[in-house]
Amino acid sequence: MDEKALHDEQRLMRMMRKTLTSIVRDTAPRDGNPSPLTEATVLGIKDCLMVISSRETELAQLTGRTLDERPHFTDETPTSHAVKISSIPKKTH
Repeated sequence: MDEKALHDEQRLMRMMRKTLTSIVRDTAPRDGNPSPLTEATVLGIKDCLMVISSRETELAQLTGRTLDERPHFTDETPTSHAVKISSIPKKTH
């Protein structure tokens, strides 16, 4: 598979996972009401999410990506500290 096809499939897997989880979130029981989804539908959704997760793992391995990638926020404290070389005084011998 070429790189574009892998990227397109990764995008498709991400879209399907987000859509399924949105459906589950939107149909979650509230205020003691029973779930509108049947047990078979819930199991089907779980199976689909497991297949999507497995394929996302395979695609990550094929593209050399790691699965521990996490988003970084602009106000997050950095784990490293950059020092400007110009701020280091020169040694005189």
